[in-house]
Amino acid sequence: MKQKWLAFGAIAVIAIVSLVVFDFATSAQRPERGERGGRGERGMMGGMMNPTSIVDNSWTDLTFILKVDDETLVKARPIYQNTRDKFHAEFKKLQASGDRRQMQQSMMAIAAKVGGEFQMALKEVLSEEQLTKLNALTKKRQTEQMERRNRWGGGGNRRGGTGGGR
Repeated sequence: MKQKWLAFGAIAVIAIVSLVVFDFATSAQRPERGERGGRGERGMMGGMMNPTSIVDNSWTDLTFILKVDDETLVKARPIYQNTRDKFHAEFKKLQASGDRRQMQQSMMAIAAKVGGEFQMALKEVLSEEQLTKLNALTKKRQTEQMERRNRWGGGGNRRGGTGGGR
């Protein structure tokens, strides 16, 4: 009987040690909450879409899904580059402040302003039909991204969600 309890105890100790070692080993791969890119902050800008990636995805949609002609792409390229550079420069300024809440609010205002300028510039290059299709693709991509983010990163007290946890 003593041997059974000893064996059971040894197995239990091995199981507990294995769990601790496994948790320790995988914690090196998990970003800490509150650090840049950590799930607790839901990415770079606290849950907001990254405006630079929106511009990049829009370029991809324009090039490969709408398949506009080369002449239009040549005209649109400086608009995309200028908008991307503006977002990147503004983000770097905001990042230097270190205040995430202020950064998110300011970035939303900048995204609205620069995004409006971006749309106005694209109206001069794209046809009305192309611009409508491009905007629809952008909205669809944003909706899908938010659904993925909500499904995998934002649910209540689950590990990796916005509440509870470590």
